[in-house]
Amino acid sequence: MVMRRGLPPAAVLAASVLLCAGGVLTLGYGLSGDRMGSLLPPWSLVPYGALYLLLAWAVLRGHGWGRVLLLVLCGVGAALAMVRMAQETVLAGMPSLGWPLIYAALVSTPSARAWFRRPPESAEDAFFDPMRGPREETTTDPPRVRRERAADDPE
Repeated sequence: MVMRRGLPPAAVLAASVLLCAGGVLTLGYGLSGDRMGSLLPPWSLVPYGALYLLLAWAVLRGHGWGRVLLLVLCGVGAALAMVRMAQETVLAGMPSLGWPLIYAALVSTPSARAWFRRPPESAEDAFFDPMRGPREETTTDPPRVRRERAADDPE
């Protein structure tokens, strides 16, 4: 039996929206040829933006691999920000350090961790449909408990 999820927690929704916004902006900068202050060439921002969008989808759907990959990338981003802060000024690396910390904090809240522990959905229910509203969870009947007969119960 497949259990349906319902609406994601606010922290998961916020992380997904921020990832979508970052992915669209990164894709836009990559396609426009703007380096966006990056050391990487502009064409390399296109797959990076696509990765943002993929992570937004995975986080919103509650895929555990999406949370793990996001946390790994947050660690890499924080390490790169620390290197930038050491090479340049502390203020230059602060925005680069802020976003990984925000993403990591959002997907590490108790409600977000519970969201990622739920079982996956079925293939026909793979995409969120905001027009239907919150999905109802399917329940199974509780197991029947066999009651022992008491000595004074009539037969």
